[in-house]
Amino acid sequence: MCNKSVITALFGAIFVSGSVYADVNKTSVDLGYKFYTNDTKNDNPGVFNQPFVKLNHLGIADWGSYFANVKLENPAELAENQKNIDGKTTIKSLMIIENRLGESQFNFWTQNFVSASETLVEDNLYFGLTHNAKFKDLSLNYGVGLNYTFGNFSPTSAKFNDLSGYAVVLNAKYPFDFLGFNHSLSLNYEAQIDRNEVHQELFSYNSYGHQIITTIQTKLTDSIYSKLHLTHYDSWGSQYNDGLEYGISIGYQF
Repeated sequence: MCNKSVITALFGAIFVSGSVYADVNKTSVDLGYKFYTNDTKNDNPGVFNQPFVKLNHLGIADWGSYFANVKLENPAELAENQKNIDGKTTIKSLMIIENRLGESQFNFWTQNFVSASETLVEDNLYFGLTHNAKFKDLSLNYGVGLNYTFGNFSPTSAKFNDLSGYAVVLNAKYPFDFLGFNHSLSLNYEAQIDRNEVHQELFSYNSYGHQIITTIQTKLTDSIYSKLHLTHYDSWGSQYNDGLEYGISIGYQF
C-alpha cells in the first residue's frame, strides 16, 4: 500500500492551497485515457495504456498564484500491463506556488511533485525563481531552481534522500479560435539536470531527464472542455528510456 504520510501530504497540499485567499479560483476534473507508442512500450517495460482521473485547482491573487492537482492513474487496476496482469494503480500530486517579488514579474517558486504506487515512491521538490512574460497573446513562464528528491523502491529496499542537481521549467500558453471554438495550445517543458548518482541508480535515470507536454484544450461549452495531449519523456518517471505518450480527456470546470 502507499505510505500513509505520502497520502496525507497529497491531500494536505490541496487543502492548504484551497485555504489561501485568491481573486480567481478555478476547479476542474478530467476523465481520460492515455496511450504509449509500441516503441515506447518495447523500451520501457513498466508502461501500459490506462485510464486516469485528475482533479485540478488554480488560484490567482495579487501576491502570486498557486496550482494543485491530484491524479489517479489506472484506478481499481482496470487496465492490464504488458505482462497481461493487473497494472498497478498510481497516485500523483502536483503543487506549484509562485510568490510575486514586489512589483516585478519575478516570483519565488516552490514546486512539489509526488508519485506513489505499491512499489515506488518519488518526491521532487523545487525551490527557485521564475519569470512571467507576455508577447501579445503568448504567455510565458520560465525558471530555474534546486531539486531535492527522496524516494524508495520496495522490491530492492533502495532509498534516496538528498539534493539532486537542479530543475528548469518553461510554460507557454497561446489561445486561438478555430472552426467556431475557443482553443488553447500549451507547452510545458520540465527538466532535471546533474542528478545525484544515487538518485540515478534508484530510478534507472541518466544525469539529465525531461518531460515535454503539448496540450490542445477546446472549450465545448461554458463548463465542458476536451483535451488532447502528446508527451515526450526522456529518463523520466516510468520512462527511464525515452518515449511518447498521447491521450484524450474530457473535463468539467466547476
